[in-house]
Amino acid sequence: MARRTRASELARRERFTSLFSVPVIVFDFDGVLVDSERFHYAAYNAVFKKYGHSINEAEYYKYWTSLGQGPAGEIERHRLALNPRHIRGEKRPIFSEYCRNGTIRFFPEAREMVARLWRAEKTLAIASGTTLPDIEAILKNEKLKGRFAAIAGSDTVSLLKPAPDIFLHVLRALGVPPSQALVVEDAEKGLYGAIAAEIPVVIVRTPETRTIDFSAADLVLDSHAELVDMVRRTFPERADG
Repeated sequence: MARRTRASELARRERFTSLFSVPVIVFDFDGVLVDSERFHYAAYNAVFKKYGHSINEAEYYKYWTSLGQGPAGEIERHRLALNPRHIRGEKRPIFSEYCRNGTIRFFPEAREMVARLWRAEKTLAIASGTTLPDIEAILKNEKLKGRFAAIAGSDTVSLLKPAPDIFLHVLRALGVPPSQALVVEDAEKGLYGAIAAEIPVVIVRTPETRTIDFSAADLVLDSHAELVDMVRRTFPERADG
């Protein structure tokens, strides 16, 4: 990351404040709110290993997490005689157990961010490639389900990111137009899905997405730490009395 001047840093903060001035914030789930991507990888890798194939972890974060190619992409790239629908079916209960038993947790920064935005009376929503029951299991364990006014998962719509359908579904559920919402994402598939839905989008980089070009986003943040720092500055807590 190039060293920023004070002027450029102030411009970033002003841009962040402007983007977060809308009433509705729509979050991706995996990699943005919860530390779950490594468990998606572990679950899929366990299934593929049964058939004599291991998923390269670097490839996983590029082609699966960011681009959203999923098991079909893995099978095509490596010319495997496997059915992606069957692979997904075998992976699902492995990952779901991680969701139910409390293994997958919120990032501490994300927990604070959600609390501050909720107290600032923002309407919060989730639009995720994880199934709705798995999302709800994690939210129940974290005691955070009541913070989100709308939740959509991979089983909610027929076309997943980078299609805009899941974002448009959430906005319809909340009764707001794209201009009154903001998407927070960490992957190319989410970025382009939000753009297709005509919703402004903020990208949060993770260690796995350092080299990806997110220049199409309205703002790119370097980490969860920067995200929560921006939220603290924009939505400071009021002292009692």
